[in-house]
Amino acid sequence: MSAAGNICRNKGIPCLLTVILFAAVLLLSGCGGQALSKDAAEENPTLSSHQEAHTEETADDRMILSFIHVGKGDAFLLYIPEDGYYMCDTGKAEDFPQISRLLRQKEVTSLRGIFLSHGHKDHTGSLEAILAAYPTERIYLSGRDTVTYESVDVPALAAEYGAEIVALAGGESLQLGSALAQIWIPDKVYQKKDNNNSMVIRFCYGDTSYLMTGDMEKKAEAKLLESGFPLQADVLKLGHHGKTDSTSRDFLERVQPAYGIITGNQEESPKSMNEEIAGRLKACHVQAFYSEGGLLAVDFISDGTHVRTEEIPAS
Repeated sequence: MSAAGNICRNKGIPCLLTVILFAAVLLLSGCGGQALSKDAAEENPTLSSHQEAHTEETADDRMILSFIHVGKGDAFLLYIPEDGYYMCDTGKAEDFPQISRLLRQKEVTSLRGIFLSHGHKDHTGSLEAILAAYPTERIYLSGRDTVTYESVDVPALAAEYGAEIVALAGGESLQLGSALAQIWIPDKVYQKKDNNNSMVIRFCYGDTSYLMTGDMEKKAEAKLLESGFPLQADVLKLGHHGKTDSTSRDFLERVQPAYGIITGNQEESPKSMNEEIAGRLKACHVQAFYSEGGLLAVDFISDGTHVRTEEIPAS
């Protein structure tokens, strides 16, 4: 019979309390692998260090999308809990100093991956500079888009800088740490209106989601509405820099975003600051964010239940 059994024999109800206290003593002494005593930690420095590192890595349980202000161009930094940092498009070539400024401020030294919506220069312009400065594991892109990447040789850059290319077909769901990335790609290749080849990504974290649409215009938008792809999102990155050839009222009503991101400003992209789109957003109670105001970025921060915003000053 165990020590606890000998103590408790014929004691009635107080026996239960004794067993509980005895179990607590065992737990605190490190039994069952649930805790390490000070001596045990000193004898196992590798295990102790690993536990401390794991605690630091998982301390921030918020998914953060940083809308980097680069004018007319798409450049986003995404932090995913239990995983790491990703870029969603890389802006223009001249945008790298602004992108790097944000990454340095957030102490980013490497990237888990880069998602490219399509190959136009205002979405892939800083790709090489980012790969050269920040070791990157993977580059995710559409496996169907054979049109928009004429000005950038992604396979050659990936080979030069040691990044794996992940060509997506659409319909995939990628588990990235605590988040899920759902992928939609149009089932045809658009030769003329090639913005419609943009890959759409919905990043889900808990009960919240961010919908990234690249430069998608009305033709692909209509196909997306018919596809059955889940569209509801707290944050919507409007297609084609917020121009009127995208983001229909029907689309907004399906997505039901609280926040809308427009990657344009008055100086570089006056059509992105048009009254028609502003009216649609207002009618659907969407708070709009533009590449204006002298900011470095705006963070969209999700705790898995709610999303809030935080401005990052330029200086």
